[in-house]
Amino acid sequence: MEDRGSRVADYFVVAGLTDISKPLEEEIHFNDACHKLAKPKEPITDVAVIIKSLGEEVPHGYKCIDVTPSGLSADLNNGSLMGPQIYMCYRRGRDKPPLTDLGVLYDGKERLKQGCEIIQTTPSGRPANISSGASSQKVYITYRRALENMTQNTLAVTDICIIIPSKGETPPHTFCKVDKNLNNSMWGLAAYLCYKKSVAKTNTISYKAGLICRYPEKDYDSFPLPESVPLFCLPMGATIECWPSDSKYPLPVFSTFVLTGASAEKVYGAAIQFYETYSEEDLTEKQKSQLGFMTIPSSKTVQTNKCICLLSHWPFFDAFKKFLTFLYRYSISGPHVLPIEKHISHFMHKVPFPSPQRPRILVQLSPHDNLILSQPISSPLPLSGGKFSALLQNLGPENAVNLLVFAVTEHKILIHSLRPSVLTSVTEALVSMIFPFHWPCPYIPLCPLALADVLSAPCPFIVGIDSRYFDLYDPPPDVSCVDLDTNTISQPGDKRTIAWKTLPKKPCKKLMNTLNNLYQQLAALQQRPRDDALMELAMNDYDFHSGSKLHLLDMEIQEAFLTFMASILKGYRSYLRPITQAPSETATDASSLFELQGFLKSRDRSHQKFYTMMTKTQMFIRFIEECSFVSDKDASLAFFDDCVNKMDVDRTGDTRLIELDESHKSEHTVFITPPEIPHLPNGEELPFQY
Repeated sequence: MEDRGSRVADYFVVAGLTDISKPLEEEIHFNDACHKLAKPKEPITDVAVIIKSLGEEVPHGYKCIDVTPSGLSADLNNGSLMGPQIYMCYRRGRDKPPLTDLGVLYDGKERLKQGCEIIQTTPSGRPANISSGASSQKVYITYRRALENMTQNTLAVTDICIIIPSKGETPPHTFCKVDKNLNNSMWGLAAYLCYKKSVAKTNTISYKAGLICRYPEKDYDSFPLPESVPLFCLPMGATIECWPSDSKYPLPVFSTFVLTGASAEKVYGAAIQFYETYSEEDLTEKQKSQLGFMTIPSSKTVQTNKCICLLSHWPFFDAFKKFLTFLYRYSISGPHVLPIEKHISHFMHKVPFPSPQRPRILVQLSPHDNLILSQPISSPLPLSGGKFSALLQNLGPENAVNLLVFAVTEHKILIHSLRPSVLTSVTEALVSMIFPFHWPCPYIPLCPLALADVLSAPCPFIVGIDSRYFDLYDPPPDVSCVDLDTNTISQPGDKRTIAWKTLPKKPCKKLMNTLNNLYQQLAALQQRPRDDALMELAMNDYDFHSGSKLHLLDMEIQEAFLTFMASILKGYRSYLRPITQAPSETATDASSLFELQGFLKSRDRSHQKFYTMMTKTQMFIRFIEECSFVSDKDASLAFFDDCVNKMDVDRTGDTRLIELDESHKSEHTVFITPPEIPHLPNGEELPFQY
């Protein structure tokens, strides 16, 4: 197929279960010790408090949390001289709705959160106040339970532990900590409740996702449709699931992904995943048995997940989300006069690419739905689908800067979340914040389970993965894991000293101050619940004001990182050696191109460790090569040098390094109307049939 100019989108894809889909476990081959396949644990349905020193025993079917992760006593009054020995117990099962949250209530000081219940008594009827006898402050454990007809992707509590931070304990990987001391006696050790949440669904068979259909059907010559797209559409696999018949339908989930071609060009995917009913007649006897369908089939329904996706060379993620949401809603409503295919072909062929002459395209999808496409910002910075605001909002200033340190010293970085749309935003921002360096190693912002063997790679990588991966496997031992949902970072033992404090003091202090200020502004702007795992189906009109304000904050965060990188590399050009011979293996060796010892001596002695680690990386060596020879990065390198020069001249620190793009203020908007509805010869509209 012939290529014609810039396209808004290249391909529309539907992915899901196909006739040739194989079970996912047959597709995954890990060859290292840490990848032990474990069955996901049943969710926790009940918690109890027992007073062992008064002879209370663990109730039938419950498990007592006797010890902390490192083997210390998990007595909630740990070390208290007077207090009784109090322990927490829990029960797993699927006989009732699971618990979705745990908490600690300081009675009289605060109100119980909506929907929560208090554990008032122990199983034998004694008061379940866990504070020691001498304390007047009563402390209770609280919990929240899921609804009877909960959706099948509801997050439920799947593990609980007690930790004692003064003994060096931290929350285990993927656990969140309730930040209230359970032990308020004068003598005891502070103890904290931690719990892990995961998807509570049951009776699921996972398959490798395949291509159901695509548009256009023929490949573009310059860009054939990548075969791996279905895997990225459904990273955890195409599933057949057996639900109780009164289950609520889960809302569709939006996700984004990035594919990197052999020539390092990026292709962006935007996808919406949803469920459809699966015919019981199509189940084999083996599948019925695996799904537990044999027991009481009348009260169960069978569902399968499916995904619609747009693939593009441009990260128009907000617009694509609106278009895909419109298609999904169109498909489940109706009947309509126009087939859904008409809307797809109209969007892909009739919507022009935004340009300087028409910087904004307003696409009217229906009387109630529209979307806006704005001209991509012309910038010497690499094109990115990242949102710096998402990175800062989810990690806060300290962990955002820790991530920068990991990247510029080429760690193995695994970023994970239960919210797939957040992963791509954060990983793309991460590879943008190390500019002028370019990440040279494996990079997969949203990694399908079927490709997760990349985590065993011997080289550095940046990989984003669904947190449900950790329900099945242990984290690899030599990887820095970043949990976006609990804002915790777990590092391998030998790397624990590598953090933001190893950075050069002055530039780091300036970066931290700027990020703290912008973090406060973000918090004020985003006064809404953090859990955007489930996209809202009500599509609000595009809010230019908050949209542009967030865009400005995004640019300021990016500029803060750019300022930092310019500060630490200041003066690097004076250490480039003159090129005396044509490029060869020795001539492109960094030591023949760069006077490394002179550069290191010119930096602050107290930060030699950081500079030594940074200058040994592949990306630093490649950066020196790009500075020394003509490369396709010349324009962006000239821009970076200009940033360094601006900072040399400006002592106030007020200089803008990134110029604002004003095209969104242009009055010129092109309106694209919906596809026309055909009429009968007598002028009447066609009947509703689709």
